[in-house]
This record gives sequence, structure tokens and C-alpha cells, in this order.
Amino acid sequence: MSVGLYRYSGDIYDRDSELTLSENISTQEFYDEHWERAIHELGISIVQDSSEIVFHQLEDALDELDRLREWVIQELDGANLEYMQGRVEQLQRILPNAFESEGDVLYIF
Repeated sequence: MSVGLYRYSGDIYDRDSELTLSENISTQEFYDEHWERAIHELGISIVQDSSEIVFHQLEDALDELDRLREWVIQELDGANLEYMQGRVEQLQRILPNAFESEGDVLYIF
């Protein structure tokens, strides 16, 4: 299993809705060990498993990613540092363009 960022062409619960964005965030094991710790320590509320992100939360989500990146640099090393920093930076690159309209919802699960 893994945790990812997703966007659908309509309501996620509509059988006709199509997946239009899929970005891997982390393996489940790594997420449980490292992301959850960072989220708890930093008080992250938007960029976490089971979240729905709407357009007006974009700036706050980017701020959370900045805080996560700084945490990674301070708390991790070696392969763990490289992996999580790379995933956070990838999210920082794609999130500003992930909304095709202000009505879109992004999902993390």
C-alpha cells in the first residue's frame, strides 16, 4: 500500500468519475514511521492521509510542505532524508498546478 495525492473528474464517489491526477507521496510503511511523526510534531492539518484539499487551502498546504521539508532536513538522514525530501519537493512542484478549477478537490489517501 501507499499514500498518494489524487484528483478526480467529478465527485470521488460517483462511479463515472475518472482519476485525472495521481502522485505518489510515500509507501505506507514509510508514511506511518516518518510522515506521521512529522505531522504530529508540526501540527500539520492539511497535508496528511485522509485529507481533502480545496483551492482556498493551497497557500496553507504549501506552507505546511515548507515546514515538512525543514523538519525532514533537521530530523532525517541518509536514504530516509533523500526519499522524504524528494517526495515533499515533488508535492511543492505539482500542488500549485494540481487544481484545474477552483472547484476541484484533491484527496490524500
